[in-house]
Amino acid sequence: MLATVAAPAGFGIAELQVDVDDAEHERRHAVGLGVATGYGFGGLDVLMALPHGLPVPLSVLTDHQRAYVRQAPAGICTVTCDQVLRHVTQPCRVLLATVRAESASQLALDAVEKFTTFCERRVIINRAPSLHFPEKFLEFGFYGIGVCLQHPDGTLETLVEPRRRVRRHTPAAWWFAETAYGRFLTDRSSPHAPTLSPAS
Repeated sequence: MLATVAAPAGFGIAELQVDVDDAEHERRHAVGLGVATGYGFGGLDVLMALPHGLPVPLSVLTDHQRAYVRQAPAGICTVTCDQVLRHVTQPCRVLLATVRAESASQLALDAVEKFTTFCERRVIINRAPSLHFPEKFLEFGFYGIGVCLQHPDGTLETLVEPRRRVRRHTPAAWWFAETAYGRFLTDRSSPHAPTLSPAS
């Protein structure tokens, strides 16, 4: 399912469009598992070394990996006397990060650049650009950042198309998806979704 959530703490004011993996979401709900970021990147690094759904002998793991899987919360993996089976997968894909700003400024560019390694990026501005095509738009295009103008009636006009990004499966990307999923869970349990204010 598609959802819009606030960016994790430390990333400024931005909206993330996420595609939640329905099967993984339901599986986690059934076993009482929320986000899987218990040991930061280190834990996800261990999980990425284990194939999903295939048993791995404990004897081939390092001491650190064995210690992690033995302490992992229920729903992450199953450990028997001689093997481990990973159940958890990435709960969502972060598709797009959007920053709202008055204009296509350097501040807006810097704000959306924080998401470079994770997803496509876009800035929505609410002030029409000058008649001359600003050099700043060329810079946004160079970095693959989209720019949209929001008209008074709420419609969006695309001025610069965002460039598609190659998805990299790394511990950092998995951590980012987990934190976005955490926002999704918080929003679902809250009666009022958060309102995001435009960046300056």
